[in-house]
Amino acid sequence: MTAHKTDGSGAGGLGDMLALAAQTVGSGSDLAIAAGQVIARRVALGVAAAVNPMQADHAEFARMVPEKMEAFSAAGMAVIEHSEGVTSQISRFASDEVMTAAWATIEMAACADPFSMLAAQGRFIQAWFDRTAANFMTLGMMTLGVPAAALAPLQVAVAANTERLG
Repeated sequence: MTAHKTDGSGAGGLGDMLALAAQTVGSGSDLAIAAGQVIARRVALGVAAAVNPMQADHAEFARMVPEKMEAFSAAGMAVIEHSEGVTSQISRFASDEVMTAAWATIEMAACADPFSMLAAQGRFIQAWFDRTAANFMTLGMMTLGVPAAALAPLQVAVAANTERLG
């Protein structure tokens, strides 16, 4: 009985999972700081507009809602796309396990004595543990990729705001 290999999408070790989690947290923190700076600049623009409406930066105010809608729509699409990938991978793992169980049944049915059946069961159990560990890592990396993908369009929008607003 051989262990199934994952398709490699996002497969990695525990260190890779922790590194991706740390990177995502760092990106989220950087995004929060940069967004705070953009908000502060826009609040200052709003105060200036309240004092002198004729000199207000109307173009900047007109950008605010559409750019947020665009960034959050892109983030939502990234979440949907990555979640579909996770769902597809889970389905592949499940169908692989059904096939593995069928092969294990055939192998055990062909055993001539209880000792060979016990050995076949042992191989099946060991291969199952190996697959489970690999599948856990694959799904962990894929799942951690979801928030990272969602942050990307938001980071682009905030970076553009930061550059434009100085």
